[in-house]
Amino acid sequence: MIGLRLVASATLLALALPAFSASPVSQKISAAELKKGGYIVYFRHFETGKDTPDQVKADVAKCATQRNLNAKGLMDAQKVGLFFEQNAIPVGKVFSSPFCRAWQSAAVAFRNYEVVDGLKLPPSKDYSDAQKADMAKALKPLLAAAPAPGTNTVIMAHDDNMPAVGGPELKAQGDAVIVKPDGKGGFEVVAEVKIGKWQTFLAGK
Repeated sequence: MIGLRLVASATLLALALPAFSASPVSQKISAAELKKGGYIVYFRHFETGKDTPDQVKADVAKCATQRNLNAKGLMDAQKVGLFFEQNAIPVGKVFSSPFCRAWQSAAVAFRNYEVVDGLKLPPSKDYSDAQKADMAKALKPLLAAAPAPGTNTVIMAHDDNMPAVGGPELKAQGDAVIVKPDGKGGFEVVAEVKIGKWQTFLAGK
């Protein structure tokens, strides 16, 4: 019900790599390749305002105990969803962390999503090696799994999950990483797209 209300709210808003890059877009693939499917697009959830480690005390079942998307986050999610739709980038499965800001992002941008409990953040400010290993254990199989033919898989989670598997840090809320499963249980980072730079990715710049 909350997700449906968020979709409705967003509709009312006006639209107006092992060596990882600090540039707005770093890519080894073209947008045309993404349109063919076969990739995993990993997003850090969209904007919530101040980035605080609320996972320490949050109850994932209660949005009032967590950071939630703000107006900018709702608009950013809607813009990304429309970008994928208008540019015929096919999306199949969408996996989300159970934190409210993640599934809110998935609901607004891509409508349908499946919550994966293992994508949640551990209840700590500074993660132990065991907690990092648990995050990696949950995320790596999703990054290594080939999407259904002609589709891309989307994962909506947090900034801390990707570094746990050796990937880049997503510094801004809404940043994305695109990976290609290698068919051997691993994956390769093939692009990084910062929030608001999908048109740059489309242009191949």
